[in-house]
Amino acid sequence: MALIEIPNGYNSGTPAGDGGRGRFALTGEPIVAVDLINTVAAPGSPAEDDLLSADPGAEIWWRIQSARVPRADMPDIRALRRLRSALREMIEALVDNRPVPRASVSDLNFFMQSTPVSTRLQVTGAGLRADTHWHREFGGNPRLAFIATQAAAFLADPAQVSRLRRCANPACSMIFIAVNSRRSWCAPGVCGNRVRVARHHRRAGGV
Repeated sequence: MALIEIPNGYNSGTPAGDGGRGRFALTGEPIVAVDLINTVAAPGSPAEDDLLSADPGAEIWWRIQSARVPRADMPDIRALRRLRSALREMIEALVDNRPVPRASVSDLNFFMQSTPVSTRLQVTGAGLRADTHWHREFGGNPRLAFIATQAAAFLADPAQVSRLRRCANPACSMIFIAVNSRRSWCAPGVCGNRVRVARHHRRAGGV
């Protein structure tokens, strides 16, 4: 797990040199879908809180994820944000123990079906190798289909879903997968420190 920061100037139209800082997002969670939903603070957030509100921010995010997704053209940003919205709604519902919206499930199924996958056997100098083949002829994008397919396998497993957590910082909306059951923060060096500092100030002020 790591934190990235995309300057506000890439997304909000604010000049990068105006002193405004970008928004942090988690990367390196066990599935790419959780990295994706953490690129926005919460549903309905203003554009400056959305790392994918403009193409340059999306390009940076895809470069960071490049080793984890199939090699393919960068998908349309509107499709990426539609997938993110479906994933966020589903994961939020599961974390809150609410019914999962059927429309979000339909959207996820759409992305999986838009680029079907099959296995192809290749002959190499070292012997046979099985390769994953994404069928682009159906018009979908392999990167989006991969994220949706990986997320579906995770979300259909109750043991995996039980590891989804919200950051313990009330001011943070990030969600993570608690590989370590003792993990409470999206990033101890950021939210963990902020909460501890705030707690110290309250105690020092007698609050």
